Amino acid sequence: MSFAHIIRRLFPTSAFELEVRDADFKLRLMHRKDYESWAHVRAMNREILQPFEPVWAADCLELSSYMSQVSTAQYEFDSALGGMMLLIHLETGEVIGGINLRNVRRGVAQMGTLGYWMASQWSGQGRMTAAVGRMVRFGFEDLGLHRVEAACVPENHASASILLRNGFEEEGFARGYLKINGRWRDHRLFAILDASR
Repeated sequence: MSFAHIIRRLFPTSAFELEVRDADFKLRLMHRKDYESWAHVRAMNREILQPFEPVWAADCLELSSYMSQVSTAQYEFDSALGGMMLLIHLETGEVIGGINLRNVRRGVAQMGTLGYWMASQWSGQGRMTAAVGRMVRFGFEDLGLHRVEAACVPENHASASILLRNGFEEEGFARGYLKINGRWRDHRLFAILDASR
């Protein structure tokens, strides 16, 4: 296999996309062409995103860091181990958020973990509710998962509402579940099952 072929495989010129019915955005697998828009929207929303995410590394908005994520996204997608997607506004082509279905466990588990973020200027209008519904369908229909899990810190009522509107059920409470913004944080735990399997 030539070096050029390897580069094309790792960084294809087009990215896998999912249409979202009745929405003004689509979901697109992370791709190099979205770097500038992604970096801009993440930088502009840093203050509202950081309290709900791991501590941002010093180089987190650099191209090299982004391209590492693109490589991981392509590998996981090619291996049917998940989908690291961006919400792309149909009219402007700009990144307005992100949604990931990752940590896929096969064998007797057949489950994955969902996470998401949205730029403040695009939130509160049902977009992430639609994106979560589409990613759950992707997990069940395309990845063949039986279960999709999600979690949020207790005070993130908006995130919990998105999950509940999509049919997730709250299953419990995990102490010190994830290290968020530099501290081990408790989380509410949610899950949805594929009723057809």
